[in-house]
Order: sequence, then C-alpha cells, then structure tokens
Amino acid sequence: MQQRMVLAHKNSIGIDIGGTSTRIGLFKSMTEMHFEIVARFLTRQDYAEQINAITTALDSLRLGEIAGIGVSIGGRMARDGRSVLVAPNLPEYVGKPFAEDIERVYGCPVRLAHDTVCGLLGEVRFGVLQQEERAAYLTLSTGTGAAVYWRKGSNELALSIEIGHQILDGNELVCLCGQTGCLETYTGGRQLERRFGAVLPVQGQPEVWDALIHKLTLGLVNLVQLTRVEVVAISGAIALNNRTILVRLQNEIEERMRGAKVELRWAGLEENAPLIGAMQLLSVAEETILH
Repeated sequence: MQQRMVLAHKNSIGIDIGGTSTRIGLFKSMTEMHFEIVARFLTRQDYAEQINAITTALDSLRLGEIAGIGVSIGGRMARDGRSVLVAPNLPEYVGKPFAEDIERVYGCPVRLAHDTVCGLLGEVRFGVLQQEERAAYLTLSTGTGAAVYWRKGSNELALSIEIGHQILDGNELVCLCGQTGCLETYTGGRQLERRFGAVLPVQGQPEVWDALIHKLTLGLVNLVQLTRVEVVAISGAIALNNRTILVRLQNEIEERMRGAKVELRWAGLEENAPLIGAMQLLSVAEETILH
C-alpha cells in the first residue's frame, strides 16, 4: 500500500475494535474529550478485511496528515504493545503486525492496547475514576475484561487482566479460549448467545441473570482481594442494558467479602470509554502501561 499524501492540518484518531463492532473517532485535541464518531461498521473477523475497512473509512474522510492513531482492541497485547497476543473473540488477529500495517499506510505513530486498558484510561482522565489511586475498569460485552490502575504521587501504572478467564470451582463449561471453568462462560455475550440464543438473556429467564450476577460477584471479590482496588467502573452492553445489575452486585459483594471494601460505579463515559481511552494512548508514557 502506498503512503497517503500529507497536508498541514493534523488530527488524532481513536479506533475501538470490539468483538462485534468497530468505531472510529476524530479528535481535534489529545488533551480534550471533544470528538466525533466518523465511522462505524461490523468488526471483520478476517484480519486483512478489517485493516482494509479501517483504511477505507479513514481515506474517505480526507483528513490530511494524521498526528497519531490509538487503537483499542478486544484482545491481550504482546509485551511490546504492537500486536495482539490472545483474542478468543478475534482469533485471526493474533500475531499480525497491526501497528506496523497501519503505520506503513499513514506514516504516523500507532499505539495499541487492550480495550479494558483504554476504557480505564478514559475513565481516569475524564470519567468517574479521576480522583482514584486504586481503581479498576470492568466491561461486560462480547467478552468479559478488566484493567487495574494504581497511582502514587506522580507514578501510575495501568495493567489489563484476564478477569473473564479466571477459573471458578465447579464450572464445567468450556470457554472459547479453550479452558474449562472460565467466568466468561457465564458473563460473556458471545458465550451467552451460544448457550441461550441471545446475547442478553430474554425476559422469563431470571435464573440466567441470577447466575451471571452470582458468578461475577465471585470474580469481583477475587479482583479486589488480589489487587486491592477500591473502586470499579463498570461498562459494556450487557451491564448498560440491565441497570439493576450494579445494586445487586454491590449487595452480594458486601455480603461475601471480608477485610476489604469496593465501590461499584457506572462508567461515566459509558460505551465511549474505550474510544476516548484509545486516543489517550497517544499522550501517556508507554512505560505506564503494562501489556
């Protein structure tokens, strides 16, 4: 592919690649939240088709020179943050030179991170985690993911964790990742669809929601006890479309957990947190993100 012609004006691009859909946001500033969603399309499972869909969408905007592109992806990154290492919901992306392929086209810096890290960065910068020193971001969507954030003075660190792939005792369900017993078999949209024919349990199936909340309670108690986070921002389509989930989770956690406390909050940026956080990748130091 040939490199595009560059002009004087620069824009920053944020891209949110979920297991179901992809959104592209145009940001006039890397230090403000003002942005416009300029493209939205179904995520292609085929890697080459996805890259083509992204470049076609960006080319149609005739942006001129791009300052940088931050990409949120529903998968765990390689340690250098340049490619996808593990992605049960996007298996064809694993090992592909994602950052390099985009940089070759547009000649600008490209940074990648797990969508939970991007959601976390968005909430820490502009959302409900701005004042927190020990916090986490949880998404309940196509998959179940989380990222944790620690800050002390001027030092900060963000880390994605595989909360959805922790093993729960007594769970004999086989996960899309290949393990048996993963939390995500009860909480991930794609796996709920495989089991029940719908991403969101339909009315008349309260036992599905009961199981989801009970299993997620165990996962969150484990998260708090292992990381000592004190606040968790919750987002993702499954959670945002069932607003009673937060109170029920909070109550069950308080009944079960001892020696620690956690406050659950709705993510202030809701579904836009990963997109806004993707843009933030361009302005945060690389050493603050542990892939």
